[in-house]
Amino acid sequence: MVIRAIYDAVEKMGFQSGNILEPSLGIGNFFGMLPSGMADSRLYGVELDSITGRIAKQLYPKADITIAGFQTTDRRDFYDLAVGNVPFGQYSVNDRAYNKLNFNIHNYFFAKSLDQVRPGGVVAFVTSRYTMDSKDSTVRRYLAQRAELLGAIRLPNNAFKANAGTEVVSDIIFLQKRD
Repeated sequence: MVIRAIYDAVEKMGFQSGNILEPSLGIGNFFGMLPSGMADSRLYGVELDSITGRIAKQLYPKADITIAGFQTTDRRDFYDLAVGNVPFGQYSVNDRAYNKLNFNIHNYFFAKSLDQVRPGGVVAFVTSRYTMDSKDSTVRRYLAQRAELLGAIRLPNNAFKANAGTEVVSDIIFLQKRD
């Protein structure tokens, strides 16, 4: 339901096809739920776990899937849409270009994905509630300087209980990269 809602929103924003990035691919749930109206899109995924990444490669043989950490990729201004459920956590990713920001992993995914979508491109991520709720506004200021907030939705804490067995408050955040 969450993935369908994200794609519905992105379609209403006018997205039909283009280069789509899922930077924390897993087995490719977002690729698997791609609406038929977006079928002409080119799919690109990044997955750190080799077993999960190989499963995704088998499920989506036409997709360009990199089995490595997101920090190893760099396609600036290339993607039209970045979607996914980014990793949550209070730890950082070692990426020279972003280390100075000292962002935790979920905020790092926003920062790097914004650099990789083209101006006008959209980032639509399920993320920890702490992207929006953090007492420190550094991340929100950083994102606001680079993107327009198109919308944010707070999900109930049981939104992923049936699928992932977890109860966590999370948000869906939609950003559009500025020129």
